[in-house]
Amino acid sequence: MAFFDTNKERTPDQKIVFVLDINRTMNTKDVFSGSQLISRLQAAKFFIQKTILSDPQFSYGLLLFNVWSDYIVPPTFDTWTFLLYLSGITTNLLPDWSKDFVQLSWFLTDTYASYIMLSDFDADPQRGVNLSRWTTLIGIWSSAWDKVRYANGILYYDNGKSVFSARNDQFAQSLGLPYTTLTNLDDFSVQKLLSHGIALPMSQRIVLYVVLWILVILVVLL
Repeated sequence: MAFFDTNKERTPDQKIVFVLDINRTMNTKDVFSGSQLISRLQAAKFFIQKTILSDPQFSYGLLLFNVWSDYIVPPTFDTWTFLLYLSGITTNLLPDWSKDFVQLSWFLTDTYASYIMLSDFDADPQRGVNLSRWTTLIGIWSSAWDKVRYANGILYYDNGKSVFSARNDQFAQSLGLPYTTLTNLDDFSVQKLLSHGIALPMSQRIVLYVVLWILVILVVLL
């Protein structure tokens, strides 16, 4: 299935790329949707879907990461195709081990794109993480510990002991990027999150920089 080529009709500064954690910890069911608990991955997919449908002015891309990263959908205005691919995302699509944020530095290099990373950030401290400055972090979801589950509900065991997982705010904050946490799907506003920490389009950044330089020059001259 081919993606629509709309590059001739749109400017390159209208891209938002979702960076989605698909480590097995994302199968943990500790996110409230109404009175029910759903998995972190289900909640993240719902967030992405609602964001796209509520704000179609951007082209959207999807990058998955675990111990490795891979583009599943390059930025496209073909919403139908994007959502079709999104519906099939599971935690079995990439090798599963300790999630690696360092190698994401190799993928988040498009200066014309803004990135929204959705993860529980359940990871040990990592050195050398250098993510794009135009990245917004969304922490999913509960700060309480719960058992890690596969998509089919089977508990994961390590050396005979069930593994527990929690949102790691300390690690997320150590990345030095705008960070928002969500624990309940009924409480979030897509428009509010879209305006929180997401980079301005390149054209608007240039205008802002020009205005700032003019102000600096005026201050010096005065």
